[in-house]
Amino acid sequence: MGKLGLLFPGQGAQSIGMGLDFPNHEALFNTAQQATGLDILSAITTGERLNETLYTQLSVFLTSILALEIVKELKPTYQGLTGFSLGEYSGLYASNVLTLHDAIKLIHERSQLMQAETLKTQGFMAAVLGLSASDVDATLAKVTTGKVVCANYNSPIQTVISGEEQAFVEAEQLLKAAGAKRVIKLAVSGAFHSPLMKPAGESLLNYLSQMTLQNPAVPVYLNTTAQPLSLDTLKSEMSKQVYSSVRFQQTIEQMALDGFTHFLEIGPGQVLGPLVKKINPELETFSFGKYSELDNLKGWLLTHGFIQ
Repeated sequence: MGKLGLLFPGQGAQSIGMGLDFPNHEALFNTAQQATGLDILSAITTGERLNETLYTQLSVFLTSILALEIVKELKPTYQGLTGFSLGEYSGLYASNVLTLHDAIKLIHERSQLMQAETLKTQGFMAAVLGLSASDVDATLAKVTTGKVVCANYNSPIQTVISGEEQAFVEAEQLLKAAGAKRVIKLAVSGAFHSPLMKPAGESLLNYLSQMTLQNPAVPVYLNTTAQPLSLDTLKSEMSKQVYSSVRFQQTIEQMALDGFTHFLEIGPGQVLGPLVKKINPELETFSFGKYSELDNLKGWLLTHGFIQ
C-alpha cells in the first residue's frame, strides 16, 4: 500500500450551491457568520458576492471543511497534506495547527487585506498554456512595462502569471513568441501571489503575531517551500504566501519523492486532482466535493487500502 495525501482547493474553486448537500452545513455557516458578520449561506445559495474575495475565501474553506468532516468519519489512513493558496488554511485546520475559530478569523483577516490591496493597485492574472515554467520565468524577465511574475506553478505546461495591468500586453506578446499556445486572462480582482500583494502579507504577519499555532498532527507541505512546515517559521511563510508563488507542481513532485502515491482532493471544484495527473500520470487521485459522491469515495479508499 502506498501513502495517501490530502489536497485542499483554493480561491477559484467556488460555485453556487457548493456544500449545501452536506449535513450540518447551516450550523457551520452560522458559526462563521457569528465570527465575521458575513452571510456565507446567502452568498453560496444565491451567488451574490460569492466571487468577491471577502466571501470567496471563507466559502471555499467552509465547504472544504464540510467535506473533510465526512472524510474523517471514514477514518482513512493518510500521511500528509497540502492546499492550494487558500487551501493551505484548510490543511492547517485538518492537521490541528489551527482551531476552527482561529482559522475562520484568520481567513477573514487575510481576505480583507487582500481585497483592500486590489482596490489600491491595477493588477491582472493570466493562465499560460503550453510553455514550461522555466521558459515562462525566462520570458517574464524580459518584460519592461511593469512587474510580472509566475504566481502559480500548476503543472509542467500550465503556469499562472500575475502582475501590473500595464504589463499584460507585452507579457502576452513575449510569451506567445516564446511558444505559449494560449495566454488567458483570468476573471480575478487583483494580482494575487505577486509583489503587489506584499503590503497585505506584511499586515497579515502582524495579525499572526497574536495567534498561537500548534504542531501539526501530520506533515503539511507549504506553497512557498514545497516542504513540510516548521512551526518556528510558519507565521513568516504564511505571510510570504500572500505575495509569493504557489509551488503546487514542486510540492506534488516532492511528495511523490517522499513516497506519496495517492491523493484525495477534499472540497469544491475538482481542480487539483486533474493537475496532479498532469504533473505525474502515475499518481492516483480522487476528488470529493459533494455528499452524493460518498459511496464512490468509500469504494476508492477501500480499494486502495486506506480504510478497513
